[in-house]
Amino acid sequence: MTQKEPLFTPNSPAGKVLAEWWRELESDRGARAELRRARSPEDAALIPATIDLITRLRATPVAEHKGWLARIPAIAGLAAHLDHNAAKEVLALPNREALPKRMASAKGDRPRVSELRFRRLLQCSRDDLYRHMIRILAQLDNKAGLFDLADAIFWWGPRIHKAWAFAYFPAIKKSA
Repeated sequence: MTQKEPLFTPNSPAGKVLAEWWRELESDRGARAELRRARSPEDAALIPATIDLITRLRATPVAEHKGWLARIPAIAGLAAHLDHNAAKEVLALPNREALPKRMASAKGDRPRVSELRFRRLLQCSRDDLYRHMIRILAQLDNKAGLFDLADAIFWWGPRIHKAWAFAYFPAIKKSA
């Protein structure tokens, strides 16, 4: 199946499930900590909180996509890193450009995520994406849109790479 509309939005079945699961994760500090310690999507897949999310998503259109089961553990693990004190930002309406623009936003006289790190991110495979995104989320103070993050991880590939590049590079503050 090809991507037409984002799967994860506040009003979509999958988005509602993901947002509810993320809110519940706040009160389950043990599960959240366990997910944060996961070093890979494979580690995250074995954690009961991830299995709970997968079980809930089975009844949504996400389950109609080939390979969906392998993509959800990465989403669960990365979602656990998002700052629960920034719930308004995390649960904001989706905007595909928001995450790469935040990476390009200035922190001092440099972008939060350097051009070199961003280029490496765009070149990494789905298998290496998890490790890179944990580091990038830390650089963003663990503040990112849950729906944007989930959609990007789910659809990771040339279309996302291009959309992120077109959002990131023009947003970098050029020095004179």
